[in-house]
Amino acid sequence: MSVSSAVALDPKTERDLLERGKRLLEWFHPAYASDPIGRETEFRRGQFTDWRHMLDLLFGRAAAQRLTETVSELTSLSIPPAGPLADDGQGYLGFDSGCHMGYIGELPPE
Repeated sequence: MSVSSAVALDPKTERDLLERGKRLLEWFHPAYASDPIGRETEFRRGQFTDWRHMLDLLFGRAAAQRLTETVSELTSLSIPPAGPLADDGQGYLGFDSGCHMGYIGELPPE
């Protein structure tokens, strides 16, 4: 049995996970606006990335993607990439299909 089939995502758990994701994303964005490659920014980005990876591990990719996108919609904030910061500080390494590549900031209204 895989971990993702062992943990049920009930409504209370989902609400709690969404609240945590919102807080993490709301903490990341001001740090990024202040210093895009600073220690605090990378720490906050790592917290959000770890949250995303935990969702994937426990609940599966589809649920993780759905929850991550819901957090983005609730906050109107972009999802940062999970890959490491490039040596020149001008971007991130690796492919991350779960983020809003090329853009970090407040999302335009739909």
